[in-house]
Amino acid sequence: MGFLNMLMGIENPLGEQDIASDMLKDSKFALISLGKAVTEATNPQLKLLIVSNLLTAIEQHHQLSDLAINKDWYKPFQTPQQQVKDDLSMAQNLTQ
Repeated sequence: MGFLNMLMGIENPLGEQDIASDMLKDSKFALISLGKAVTEATNPQLKLLIVSNLLTAIEQHHQLSDLAINKDWYKPFQTPQQQVKDDLSMAQNLTQ
């Protein structure tokens, strides 16, 4: 636990799974934003730069997704019912 966490009374700092989930969320937002920017850009040079950044962001998102899936932190192929069960189970563990 870091000094700042001790001062603020935070006993459970974010774990790797929490950080990866947050990064995935931010990555999705970046992909959406870059996709919109490509459609709005009128300058050909700017459009090429944005497309290049979009392709890089897609590759990085895939790498991050693969990491989260391999660590069993992200389960994209579960049924919605199983996702709800897992979420409820995790929520119950937090309150205990």
